Amino acid sequence: MKVLLINNGEEEIKYPSWIPNHPKFRKWYGLRKGQFSMSEKRFPIGLGYLSAMLKQNSHEVHLLDRYADPGIWTDNLDDYEFIGIYASTPLFADTIKVLDLLKNRSNGQKIAVGGPHATVFPQTIPNWVDYVVQGEAEYVINGLVEGEWPSGTLLKTPRIKDLDHLPRADYNLFMDNPRSYKWNIPFTDHEPIFLMNTSRSCPYRCSFCDVRDIWGKLWTKQSPERVVADIEYLKNTYDIAGVYFREDIFTADKQRVKEICELLIKKDLSIVWACETRVDCGAYPGMLELMSKAGCRGIYVGAEHFSQKMLNIFNKDIQVEQIIKTCENAKKHNVVVAMSLIINHPEETSSDRKEMKRGLKITKPEIVWKNKYRSEFRTDSNTKFKSYPPRDVTVIDDIPGVWYGQKDRV
Repeated sequence: MKVLLINNGEEEIKYPSWIPNHPKFRKWYGLRKGQFSMSEKRFPIGLGYLSAMLKQNSHEVHLLDRYADPGIWTDNLDDYEFIGIYASTPLFADTIKVLDLLKNRSNGQKIAVGGPHATVFPQTIPNWVDYVVQGEAEYVINGLVEGEWPSGTLLKTPRIKDLDHLPRADYNLFMDNPRSYKWNIPFTDHEPIFLMNTSRSCPYRCSFCDVRDIWGKLWTKQSPERVVADIEYLKNTYDIAGVYFREDIFTADKQRVKEICELLIKKDLSIVWACETRVDCGAYPGMLELMSKAGCRGIYVGAEHFSQKMLNIFNKDIQVEQIIKTCENAKKHNVVVAMSLIINHPEETSSDRKEMKRGLKITKPEIVWKNKYRSEFRTDSNTKFKSYPPRDVTVIDDIPGVWYGQKDRV
């Protein structure tokens, strides 16, 4: 069958007449209003895994990426027999736009909506949509396309226990047409840099983050051997210069990171890489030194604040001293630090802001991203979307490679 996968597009923002029609001014206004940054146009690796599963069953797969190219559409909609939509909460308005365009489809294609928004807010998907997937979809996507379940079904899937069981993401899906993807990273001049995602969820408990509401508490990972084998494949197939481990927390398992680094050094693949990490890893003795030797050129650190009071409010379970130590280690081993900070939290005081300013002067991170605190996308406060009557629920519990205790994770 011919399948179309759609990635939802940019968050819409209405600009007042006094804002000039220029990207610089509109970005400034959007950030002041708390708009999510949309500048990081990278391919949707999750859809790449679904495409790989579909192609194993000889389905033909195409991608419409409205995040990379906002507003893009297809004139060949009737060519497809099944349409799958990835929905995220900050961009859910575009998902509704896409569904409105599909509502009066002429050839009766089946439509499924998945992704983090569908997992946390399944009741906000219109009832005429055939399927909603709550959870990971790799082991049910072929059954959906092939009509295994009746229309109107909500599928609740268990967590995939062993990510090594999944096929390699279908990178050809992202290369078949020119798209506005970024092939570089701010940590190095090397390119092209490919995205990789080697783990899912996060074992930590930050108060502002809904990752565990989406994935569940179980942090799953690929083995070091699988990670390095995929890097070697990308190097040989696409002549990549490096990879960006763009996942919730690459370094949750320090032993895994150590083994990945040792394999990269042993194989001498001559690639650079960057990852997301925490300061309790960056401050760990010898960790950044080994990562640097293995090709790490940058780390994206969610420091969030330099006030210990605010760190405690955020449930970060770190100390300010660890932030400082991480930056010291990074500079010592030539690793660029991109630091994420949260501003405008309701409990932040002028004293807290002074501590943030003081901490930045001490650590001098090369890149600083200040993010305005937004409460409207918290799962425990979100009431902005229309709800629909409950669907018939099918709980999937008989697929290979899963951990059965996560069926009711949300």
